[in-house]
Amino acid sequence: MSDIPGAVYGTIRLALESNLRDYHRRFPGELDGSDLYGDIITAVKWVHETSPQTGLYLVQSALTNVSTDEDGPALEDVARCLRHSLTQPSSPEWTQEEADRFVTAALIAR
Repeated sequence: MSDIPGAVYGTIRLALESNLRDYHRRFPGELDGSDLYGDIITAVKWVHETSPQTGLYLVQSALTNVSTDEDGPALEDVARCLRHSLTQPSSPEWTQEEADRFVTAALIAR
């Protein structure tokens, strides 16, 4: 674990949740092909690089929180959206396999 205050991780998780909720509200039923904001995805990747366990927990929490909202998107849709967004151009770039492994590990950790 780094010297980064825990509130920074919480802020990134909340930003991810907010982005997922916003897209679900704006594009109902089309979440799985949506690209989340690049800055949020870059931050999620940074957390994973800094602390893989914290990254998994952050994503696991965000996926669970958003998918359990009243009238929220299905967990599968949220996971597909995140997988897709992780492979879009951002720093660092991830392959489909890296994104699949990361999101699958977060889902298993639930």
